[in-house]
Amino acid sequence: MAVLLCAVVLLTNEQETPESLITAIKTGSPSKRWQKAFELSNELNRKDAKGIRNLATMREVIHILQDPSHYDTKTRSYMAIALAHFSEPEAAQALKKSLQNKEEEGEVKLYDLWSLGILKNTEALPEILLFLKSENADLRKTAVYVLGAIGDKNAISSVRPLLNDAVEDVRWNAALSLARLGNDSGFEVLLKMLDRQSLILNGALGESEIEAIMINATKGLALIKRSESLETLKKISHEDKNLKVRQAAMEALHYQKEALRV
Repeated sequence: MAVLLCAVVLLTNEQETPESLITAIKTGSPSKRWQKAFELSNELNRKDAKGIRNLATMREVIHILQDPSHYDTKTRSYMAIALAHFSEPEAAQALKKSLQNKEEEGEVKLYDLWSLGILKNTEALPEILLFLKSENADLRKTAVYVLGAIGDKNAISSVRPLLNDAVEDVRWNAALSLARLGNDSGFEVLLKMLDRQSLILNGALGESEIEAIMINATKGLALIKRSESLETLKKISHEDKNLKVRQAAMEALHYQKEALRV
């Protein structure tokens, strides 16, 4: 019985290949496709996955992404994520084409943007910039974040106006992106992101979210190296109730002092 049980466990834990997952996406029921798409995206994300990131797999992924008549939004969203793991120009071109498609769902476009950011595709800058004016706040928030990830300083003038966006998340991402681009225009917004009491009064944020916001803000301040932030960082490093936030503030403070000394 023990041997039989081990055999069953081995069979049920057998790792699927990209080929078998793609076949399952193509032939499986609509309710199962997105699950296999999720598994494929994870499989391609593995550190040892270099050997399976081949042209054949990439082109199958592109085909599914570009076929809304047969594949649901969630499945195609995972295909967009999967393309972030391919460095071939064809992958970026497919993501750009999806962004340009006026009939495409907003959820898919979110992940198109995200993947172009991971690929740091500067050629997609014109397409990404268009989403800074989208009526969809999630698209604005993602686009402005991605511009910081790509790192092209030509985007600074387009990102700056979003510091006054009506949506707080968009303002935060704009400030962080500007910091990553070496611009300090979002300094005041970054300081507000470190105001724990204000974040608590927001009401919609849990402690884990507040922690992430404050840690990101400390990193942003470290990047723009303004001496006015030293006192704020010092206070947080000693007084904030969250150990990870205090540690992040300490690291930012050290980085700031070293940079200003130079």
